[in-house]
Amino acid sequence: MAKVYTGTYGSGTTPENALNTALLQYPEIAKTLIQQYPRYSATYLMERTGRFAQEKVLGDNSFEWKIMDRYNAPTFSAGWISTDGVTFVGSTAGSGAASVSGTAVAAADADGDVIYLRGDGDTSGRTPNFLNKFDMVRFQSGAVGLVLEDPTASTAQSTANGGITVTSASFDIKIEMIDGTANPLQLTDVHADAIFASIGSAFPNGSNGSDVGENYVYPSTYKNYLTTSRKKISVSGKDITDIMWIENNGHRLWYFTKEQMMMDEFMYQQELQRWYGRKSITNESSSVARPGALTSSLSGLSGTQATSVITGDGLLAQIDSSNQATYTLGALTEDIITEFLAKLSLNTTQAEGNEFVVFTGTEGRLAFHKAMKELVIAPSGSFTGGSMVGVNGDVQLGANFTSYMAMGNKITIAYCPVFDDPNLHSAASGTNAFGDNRLKESAKMVFLDFGRTSGVSNIELVTKGAEGSNRSFIKKYVAGMINPYDQSSMMAANADDKFEAHVLSESGIIVRNPLSCGILSAA
Repeated sequence: MAKVYTGTYGSGTTPENALNTALLQYPEIAKTLIQQYPRYSATYLMERTGRFAQEKVLGDNSFEWKIMDRYNAPTFSAGWISTDGVTFVGSTAGSGAASVSGTAVAAADADGDVIYLRGDGDTSGRTPNFLNKFDMVRFQSGAVGLVLEDPTASTAQSTANGGITVTSASFDIKIEMIDGTANPLQLTDVHADAIFASIGSAFPNGSNGSDVGENYVYPSTYKNYLTTSRKKISVSGKDITDIMWIENNGHRLWYFTKEQMMMDEFMYQQELQRWYGRKSITNESSSVARPGALTSSLSGLSGTQATSVITGDGLLAQIDSSNQATYTLGALTEDIITEFLAKLSLNTTQAEGNEFVVFTGTEGRLAFHKAMKELVIAPSGSFTGGSMVGVNGDVQLGANFTSYMAMGNKITIAYCPVFDDPNLHSAASGTNAFGDNRLKESAKMVFLDFGRTSGVSNIELVTKGAEGSNRSFIKKYVAGMINPYDQSSMMAANADDKFEAHVLSESGIIVRNPLSCGILSAA
């Protein structure tokens, strides 16, 4: 038998280090396996709030939903034209000064005056034309006019006092001012990028049906994709009988700990994906019948994998183009929170009674606590919002600020450990941290609207499934010569001296109305 250690000789009192080096010390090993960081559930995001209703099962790997926009659309001004309908006057607040009387447009400073406006229907997503004959329009100053004719496609005009770009989507509008003497049209009403919109219609007695215009609004289509995630472990015949010094959930066999570690890692990755996932499908060629082939942003894969590896947008990707605002770290105030809450409420189905859950890290919780503490400080400067409690002779003083209400709406603070993960967000100085190495992500406050419309939650988990099959979470064992849960079984999937544990999930997350959610970040 081979020696693993050669004994030594000595004299005198035995030094402690000699026992250690001679492998004679028996360390005291704690039996409990300590988890340094929080464990995560696959549905931590929902379970933390207690607001997730149910999981939606889909028969396809993509899902769509419709959002109907407002029924009135603005018209963007490209400038105004003189009363002759030929000479272009100006497109900016300073042009066309010769035709301006004071701060008002000279051609529309009295009752019955007529002005020609050019609508800008460029390619940046603006409404080409949403006005009809006999529509009443209101300008930003409060001036009101009546559209006398159906808007017509723009034609080239004289540029005596400035230039104008005529696009295929531009259109000219003939408007007679109503009560123009008291409420004259202003320069700011008609210069480039100013908006005005219809506030109704006014038809003459005995009007013809042919004079009635038509408008239509199609809903916007949102689309996301399910992501297939997997994880596995392999445990050999030797590993399955290895006993650890420590215990994990009452087990001392290594494979129980190994399997639990796999599950914890998989659940955490699911959580991260639901926050930070990005869609890999960049385009879908369309046809009248149905969408065509998928186009992926992944270029490093070949063959069928190039488009079969599909990833979906997480929460942040779905709402980061909606409502964004910033605050200065250490200077968050109740006013900033209220203003941001008011902004979100404009896009909800109801003006009051909305409840938002604000997910944030430690820095965000601290900022919110300080803002609320400042709010409840009495004019005398004393803190009146806390409580004092005596416990066994000790005095506990403080207050826990977890929610806030304003204008009939409510927010609740929910801690999100993901935002505090230093392995994801560098603590070094730079774009991810402040000068004192505090994480910017930790200070981010994500406002999520968990409200319901027609019984459907605004935020839902979606998964692939059909006919009783559900792929939200699948766990299977592949037994070789080892079957950890049935050692007496005479059946094996292969002759390998091991078994495997596999987990799989095909799921995604949906934000039906991203405009009612927002991100308040620390600058």
